[in-house]
Amino acid sequence: MVWNKLISARGCLPLTTAILATLLAFYQPRGAQAQPQSDAPSFEDLLKEISSAPADACQPGKDFGDLEWHLFDQADRAVVQKLNAMGGSPQVRAIEALTELEHLSAEINRSWPDEKRFHFKVVDLPPAVLVEMTFRNRATFSFFAASHQDNYGKPTNRWKVVGALDDHRAKPIGGYDWLDLFRLEQGPAKRARFLAKFGDAGCGSGVGVAYYAYEWNPENTGDLSEFIKLEGAVSQYDRTDNRQSGKGDLPDSFSPIGELRTRSRLIELPYCWFSAVDTWNNPSLCAADSYDLSGDRVRFIDTVFNRPDLVAVAKAIEHSQAHDYWAVLAYCGSADVARQMLRDVPSLVFGAGGLNVTRNGTAKETVEIVGQETFHFDVERREGRWLVIAFRVYETSN
Repeated sequence: MVWNKLISARGCLPLTTAILATLLAFYQPRGAQAQPQSDAPSFEDLLKEISSAPADACQPGKDFGDLEWHLFDQADRAVVQKLNAMGGSPQVRAIEALTELEHLSAEINRSWPDEKRFHFKVVDLPPAVLVEMTFRNRATFSFFAASHQDNYGKPTNRWKVVGALDDHRAKPIGGYDWLDLFRLEQGPAKRARFLAKFGDAGCGSGVGVAYYAYEWNPENTGDLSEFIKLEGAVSQYDRTDNRQSGKGDLPDSFSPIGELRTRSRLIELPYCWFSAVDTWNNPSLCAADSYDLSGDRVRFIDTVFNRPDLVAVAKAIEHSQAHDYWAVLAYCGSADVARQMLRDVPSLVFGAGGLNVTRNGTAKETVEIVGQETFHFDVERREGRWLVIAFRVYETSN
C-alpha cells in the first residue's frame, strides 16, 4: 500500500527516486538537519514566542518544552553555519555565533533574571567543538565535528551536529536542569571523550544526578558513542557532616562516599539512590564507581559503598519484590533465607518508624526496618561480603 501511494503521488517519477526522496525526508540525520530552513521559526522568533512565559518553568502555565527544544536546535544551526564559514579557529567561530544569540536573548528576555536567559560555554575539545547551553530551567549540550565522510561514504570536511543519547533536549513542564562538562583522558586511538554531569530537581523536592560519558570516532557517521550511563540521586547530607560531628563510625552514619574525579585515566563518579532502608525523603545508600580510561575500550574497575552492610539488606528486599530468586540468593547466606524473603517481603517496605542497627562485633549486625510491620535482618560479613543470614517479619508494637 505504501508503494502504491508513492507511485500515484509521484506520477512519472521512477519508483526508486520516489522511495529515495521519502527515505531521505524521514531518516535525515540530525547533523544534516542543522541547515537553515526558510519555513522553520528562527531563533529570534522562538525567543519572542517564549518571552511571554514565566522565566521559571516551575511557575504555572503552558508547557514550552517543545519550543525550547526547537530553540536549542536553531542554536545548533547557527553554529554549524558559522563553523562552515571561513576564518578563525572552530572554537572562535562557535563563540561568535553563540554570542550573537546570547545578545538576542539579553534584549528579548530582558525582563527575566539574567541566569534564565540564553547562555553558553564552549569546552576546548579539539578537533571537535563541545558547547553547553542553558535557557530558563533547561541545560543541554551540543557536539560539533567535521566528519571524514558523509552518510553515503563520500569524502567531506563539512561541520555538522553529532547527535547524542541523553542530551536532555526535551523535558516535561517544571523542574530544573543543570550541567557540567568535563574533558576525559583519551585512549591510544586519540578519540575525543567527555563526561556530561547533569543535575535535576523537581519543582518540589528531591535532587537527581546523572553521568553520561561519550566518545567520538571521526570514521563513524553516526551519533556519539555513550560508554558510561549512571543515574542516581543526591543526598542532602554533606560528605563531612557526620565526620565533623563525630558520628562517622556509628551505625546511623549515612555520609556520601567518594569524590568526582575526571582529570586522569582513572575516574570516579559518586552518587546515591533511594532504597528500602530510607526513613525519609533522602537516599541513605551512596556509592562511587571507578573506571579505567587508559585503553580504547573503557573498563569498569570497582564500586565502593558508604554502607555495604545495608546494601545487602536493600538489594535483597529489592530483588525479593521483583521475585528474582537468584538475585536474592546473591545477597543471602543460604537458599532457605532467600526463599523465605521471596515469600514474606511485601511490595512496599518503608521505614517510617525508623531504622535500627545494632552491631554484634566487627562482622555481625542486627538491622530492623520499622514501618506498619517490623522487618528483622541478621547480617554477617563473610569473605569480605555482607550477607543476610536470617530474616523474619513481625507486627510493630504501638
